[in-house]
Amino acid sequence: GNSAQEMVLSVGLAQVFCSLLEEDAERARRELAQVLALEERQPSRFHLAGQHGLRLLIEALDGTAPPERPPAAVSGMRWNRQFVLLGDAVRHGRAGSADLADEAVAAAVEAASPFPMSRHLGLRMVAESAAADGWGDPVTWLKEAEEYFHQADVTAVASACRGLLRKTGVAVGQRRTGSDRLPAGLRSAGVTVREYEVLQLLADNMGNKDIARRLHISPRTVEKHVASLMAKSNLQNRSALTEYARNTPH
Repeated sequence: GNSAQEMVLSVGLAQVFCSLLEEDAERARRELAQVLALEERQPSRFHLAGQHGLRLLIEALDGTAPPERPPAAVSGMRWNRQFVLLGDAVRHGRAGSADLADEAVAAAVEAASPFPMSRHLGLRMVAESAAADGWGDPVTWLKEAEEYFHQADVTAVASACRGLLRKTGVAVGQRRTGSDRLPAGLRSAGVTVREYEVLQLLADNMGNKDIARRLHISPRTVEKHVASLMAKSNLQNRSALTEYARNTPH
């Protein structure tokens, strides 16, 4: 019924996008798979739920999309088109066609002009591929996205942009703002913003490698943050710290 159709929109347009804003690409992939399963059972009238746009970009980044698949007509809708074109840019770049990649990303930016958040997020998503394959202007995209998401208080994406900039050899200062969002007890114990980000992920029982991927830092750096958190919270082991994280207001 209508509730099943609206579930497609809720998962595909809202949850997937929110997962990407939390830098949780794996969860976004699972949610897109859920959208496709719902669509197979009962095709919906909602064409902006990711199946005709964002999914094509993620498949291009993953290298799982058939290169010659003609997009559905609804992929030409402006919201969808921005992601379809970014996916095209990624494929052209990997094929060594930098000029075609640049043309596609310019068209994507134009399509995304009414949607500044998705424009910056999309360019953040393709920046690593662009840097690896030698097309576009990934450093500028990442700098602009970092500033945008920092100002928007979307810390996960801003942090990811800083991490990717460092990978490309760009010197990036650590943002020190945000300490006011730490619970008072943690702030008085000297917990840093980055340590608090690690603590929040420990609450989900994530391992060092998963935390490192999420925050775009090394597992060794995560290990140091965990050790610091244990010292500052007077806890003896990681299990106790994980339990402490679960009971800490976020």
